[in-house]
Amino acid sequence: MQASTGVLATGALAALLGLAPIVGDAAPRGSEFDNQMGPASGGMEGVAVARPQDAIGMLFANPATLTQLKARTEFLLGAAYVAPDLDASGPPTDLFGGPPDQAPLTGAFSGDSRLRAVLAPNAAALHRFSDNLVGGFGFTGLSGLGGDFRNVDGLPNLVSDLKIFGANFGAAYQVTEAWSIGAVGTLGIGSLQIGLTNNSGAVNNFGFGGAVGTTYDLGPVVLGVTYRAPLSITYKQLIERAPDDFADLELEQPQQAQFGIATTPAILPNSLIALDFTWKDWSGAETYSSLWEDQFIGAIGVQHRFGEGIGAVTLRGGYSYSTRLPEDDDEIGSGFGDLETVATPDQSGSLPVTPTFVQLAHATITNGYWRQGISVGLGVKLLDSVRVDLHGNYGFDGKERIGPFQSEASILQIGVGLTWTIPNSHPPLREAARSERPIISPDGPDRPRDADDNAGLAEAKAKAA
Repeated sequence: MQASTGVLATGALAALLGLAPIVGDAAPRGSEFDNQMGPASGGMEGVAVARPQDAIGMLFANPATLTQLKARTEFLLGAAYVAPDLDASGPPTDLFGGPPDQAPLTGAFSGDSRLRAVLAPNAAALHRFSDNLVGGFGFTGLSGLGGDFRNVDGLPNLVSDLKIFGANFGAAYQVTEAWSIGAVGTLGIGSLQIGLTNNSGAVNNFGFGGAVGTTYDLGPVVLGVTYRAPLSITYKQLIERAPDDFADLELEQPQQAQFGIATTPAILPNSLIALDFTWKDWSGAETYSSLWEDQFIGAIGVQHRFGEGIGAVTLRGGYSYSTRLPEDDDEIGSGFGDLETVATPDQSGSLPVTPTFVQLAHATITNGYWRQGISVGLGVKLLDSVRVDLHGNYGFDGKERIGPFQSEASILQIGVGLTWTIPNSHPPLREAARSERPIISPDGPDRPRDADDNAGLAEAKAKAA
């Protein structure tokens, strides 16, 4: 009886554990890549809320920064190679957390996820419609990957795969020389496969989200604030909770708020120092709330440019730190989202999703627990209108013990991107304001220089010479 119960329990566990990969990948940001896919932003640990260095950062961090576009039109095409690494281990355990006497859940196990690395594309196009209005479109990876624990002794053959790609359409308006506002709409396209082949297949669907943001240029520094709404995707008839009874799974990427501050050329002409602070509402996100607490992330990114014009080289670096993500053991309850039971492989009934069940899902097929990340990047100006950027980042410090189980995770990402521009005959108001101080008029308030002012100033300089 104990042996047969153990077979049913471990088989049903496979159906549940396939859900866990929806919570994994990217540096220390749970299941989300944020802006780390950007070829330049990725070299600064995704820091992009106040002064992003590529179009992906503008569109996916803070849409108000679109007004910082210096060209008339800009295109970006890139890709990132993402390779997670996850080890998991645990003792023999039953469904209710005790020794495997009545309802064995697992045997003793220790193994590596065999999840293959993936190549995630990203692309963007931006255009300045007027001195004040800039719009754009971008496509990048938002969340995903998964886990593969097939053929690990003590566990059933587990494999799962999640991919969520996002397309952002947005615009920004420069209200004054210092203040900009922006908004984007997001179409999220998801694919999820979970569980055993006899009770789950790949399911595709989509959902909608969006973000709003603002920036304010204080001269020496730029401030940025942005809010992103939740993005929910429901995967229909995804997993069998009882014989011939399939359940939907709603997966909600959380709402988040970010604040950023970055230096400007006014104080560091060839360098940039930027800080981002992020809050992610995992505890309020559907399904994720069964596993994770709210997350707070601090990140710093720096860069320095050597030279001017063709051949100029830019070096970048970044570091990020995240608060602990998994919920405490005593806060983990029964059920996974709305799922409270899973069907047994032999179709004889169903088993409850107990807290120990959830703990095992928590500790095995997931790879989003690393708390620290470091990044490096390189940019080279190949032509006046063409730049290539490369980056590498590494997420680490991912060792966690959840109940009787333990996991350790890390991730490596390498990316490259090509950016080319069509020059703008009229620089952004902000850039013009920095290069040309206002004229102080005795007849009224300060005003920008006009053509006559500049001509007169040039004539006076010529006479003085």
